Amino acid sequence: MCGLKCYLLNIIAVFFDKQYKGWGRKKTGRFAAWCHRTFGGDLTLLEDGFIRSLDLGVKGSPSFSIVEDDIGIYYDATAPSRLENILNTYDFIADKALMADAKRAMELIVRHRISKYNSSTDVPDDYFLRDERRVLVVAQTAGDASLQYGMLDEYTTDDMIDAAIDENPGAKIYIKIHPDVLSGKKKSDIDIEAAKRKCIIIEENYNPISLLQYFEKVYTKTSQMGFEALMAGCECVCFGMPFYAGWGVTIDKSHCSRRKRKRSVEEIFAAAYILYTRYYNPYTKKESDIFDTIDTIVKMKR
Repeated sequence: MCGLKCYLLNIIAVFFDKQYKGWGRKKTGRFAAWCHRTFGGDLTLLEDGFIRSLDLGVKGSPSFSIVEDDIGIYYDATAPSRLENILNTYDFIADKALMADAKRAMELIVRHRISKYNSSTDVPDDYFLRDERRVLVVAQTAGDASLQYGMLDEYTTDDMIDAAIDENPGAKIYIKIHPDVLSGKKKSDIDIEAAKRKCIIIEENYNPISLLQYFEKVYTKTSQMGFEALMAGCECVCFGMPFYAGWGVTIDKSHCSRRKRKRSVEEIFAAAYILYTRYYNPYTKKESDIFDTIDTIVKMKR
C-alpha cells in the first residue's frame, strides 16, 4: 500500500471503519496520523522489515517483511513504539522457544551474510592490509527519516568521523557508503569528497556482514548496520538512538529515558526480527517466517 492508494483508503476510512494506515513518518504516515487525531479510530504505521529483499527497494525488488506498529514506529526515538514497549516489558527469559529461534536465526544470518538487502558481493580476501587496525564509519542517505527522528541532538556526521579518528589513534578509518547512494538513486548524508581527506572511502557495494568481519568497532548515527555489527561481534558506537541503542549493548552518545531495561543482543533481535516483524514470501505468495525468508534468500543468492 503506497502513494495515492494509501491516501484514498484513509479518506474512505474517515467515513467507514476509521482504520488508518500509512508508511512511518513519510507523507502517507503523517496523513494517516492526522486522520486519526482529527476523526478518532485506530492508527497503524507500516515500514519494511529488517530483512527486506534480494535487491534494493528503490529498484523495485519485492519485500519479504513488514512491521505494523499501532503505537509509533521503531526508528522514531522521540516517541514510544510497539518495539520499544516489547523491549521494556517482554519476559524473554521465560520464552525459551523464542530465544532458541533467535539464536538460530542470528547464526544463520551471520553464516549466510543476510542483510536488509542481499544483492551485494562479498569483500575480496585481499581488499584490506593484513596487519592494520581499522574502524568503520557507516554513512546513510540524506533525508533518512531515522536521522530526523533518531535523537541525534547536536551531533553532525563530521562529529562522528572526528570521534572515530580521535578515539582510535593509530587505526585506519573507513567509511561505508550506503547502497542507495552507490546505485545513484539517493544522495549521501556525508560530503564524500571532503571525507576522503580524513578517511578511506569504501565505494564498492559490499555485503555488510562480509565487510564487518574485518572490523572490531563501528560508528553509526542510526543505521541498521550498527545492529548487524553487534550480531557479527563488533563494538558499536551510536550517535543517535536507533532501535537497538539505549539497552546496554551499544556505546551511546545520546540518551532515551524511556528505555529502562538492559537487554542482550539476542533479546533485541528476538523483539525486532521475530515479535515485531511479519514475513511474507513474495515468490510463493504465502505467509512466511524468518527461517523461510532466510532460506529463500540463500537459495536465490546462489
